[in-house]
Amino acid sequence: MNKLTKGAIAAAAAVILLMGGAGTLASWNSSANAGSAQTITAGSLSVTAGAAGVWKSGTTTITPSTFKIVPGDSLTYTQTFNVVASGDNLLFTLTATPGAIAAASASAADVALAAAVTGSSSFSVAGSNIAASTTPGTYKVTTAGTTVVTVTMTVSFPYASGNSSQLGAVTFGNGAVTVTQTLTP
Repeated sequence: MNKLTKGAIAAAAAVILLMGGAGTLASWNSSANAGSAQTITAGSLSVTAGAAGVWKSGTTTITPSTFKIVPGDSLTYTQTFNVVASGDNLLFTLTATPGAIAAASASAADVALAAAVTGSSSFSVAGSNIAASTTPGTYKVTTAGTTVVTVTMTVSFPYASGNSSQLGAVTFGNGAVTVTQTLTP
């Protein structure tokens, strides 16, 4: 073997030995545990329908499929919902959307009645575990639990709606109550 090759092998062996020894170079170090193991639990937010609601014309309970609405009438549907919420920093919005109003068929009277009738919704909150926050329409959980929300959906038939809607029929689709977490304080 020539001298150059022997020198290269010797140099490579020296580098390998030095690298192996580099890991054993002593330096001071220490570690300690930060706190102890803790359990973190997520909160929750849900809404469920209470008992079936009630349709009314004024103070009289009605059955919508047999009630004959006339111009000037307002029909209301009232139902309770349960909002179950827990979370130390939980903020959420609560919305009630009225059901969709659609002509029951393509007849001129049904289409005219659907064009004349309007829907709206409102709600009230009864419970001490949520409170209105500083942002309108936003609620904050004060303690975990269930809050009862009463939703009222109104179908109004304006007085000056004309004769074309006589004998018309509409469907009033399901409304919705929605709770949505928000980051807005």
